[in-house]
Amino acid sequence: MNKLHAFGDSFTFGSDLNDCDNKPSNNTWTALLSKHKSLDYICHAYPGETNQTVVRKFFDNIHLIDSNDLVVVNWTWINRWDFYNTNDNKWESIRPDSTNSIFFKNYIKYFQSELWDKLETLKAINLVISILKEKNIKFIMTCIDKLTFDTQWHCPKYIENLQDNVENDIVWFNNMGFYDWAKTNNYKISDAWHPLEEAHQKAFEYINEFT
Repeated sequence: MNKLHAFGDSFTFGSDLNDCDNKPSNNTWTALLSKHKSLDYICHAYPGETNQTVVRKFFDNIHLIDSNDLVVVNWTWINRWDFYNTNDNKWESIRPDSTNSIFFKNYIKYFQSELWDKLETLKAINLVISILKEKNIKFIMTCIDKLTFDTQWHCPKYIENLQDNVENDIVWFNNMGFYDWAKTNNYKISDAWHPLEEAHQKAFEYINEFT
């Protein structure tokens, strides 16, 4: 393997880590894994990104990734969503902390639901996994929490089938997402909900056992 391509949001970018100053941190677990495996580290992640942005970035860069590389995809919170602003000709994101109150309130009132979020996230995960497998590219895939794979609520048969199709391809931290795992283990977390250096070091040690 030559390169490690990391996709995700602020957790992968390394927000609030000591060396993160408008550039990806070298102390995230993805960066530590890259160093341990002597791979060139390419971080495509950026704070606040949605899973739809992750998919777009993946396909923007797929031509740079080959079977000698390792891809890490860390899926984010599923209640973030992208829409295309035709007035400004650009993609914009809606998140629970969105400052664009008009779009956010209308989205929450008329469109957002956990069922929709789970369906769209699972479609994204299934798509990216299928492409990686088709191209024989090694990958590690994690989720920030387990809501996408919840089976108690909003889980009709089509959701269940999508979950089953990729369940064995997701790496969990003791059956938890990275954030919940860090919190459960009392690793330091910033006021902005970002696990800090110790959590990333321990996550690297944990993930390294699977690769």
